[in-house]
Amino acid sequence: MTPAWAYWMWTTGSTETSVDLALDYTKRYLVTGYLTLTEGEEYAHVYISVVCHYDGGDQVLCGIRDNGDFDLGVTEFISSASRVTIKLRTNGGRHRAEGAIFEY
Repeated sequence: MTPAWAYWMWTTGSTETSVDLALDYTKRYLVTGYLTLTEGEEYAHVYISVVCHYDGGDQVLCGIRDNGDFDLGVTEFISSASRVTIKLRTNGGRHRAEGAIFEY
């Protein structure tokens, strides 16, 4: 595996932030992300919110995953993707998420 991207996000209070990363659709990736700081008893989670797939034709198909799933971290293989958006959603407190994307 070869590192392709590293990212980090942080928030204070009830909010959300995201990072949008471009990918090579001909490669397969392992997307990871974890909460690395949680101050306060409030809730936070990090997840994949959008994946855009491309097959070499004339369409890019984006799927929105903002479904309120409460996974605390991300570990997922994706392929044929031209873009991925990772989001940190919080409800109070201070939170930080970090992760990396690896070519697989």
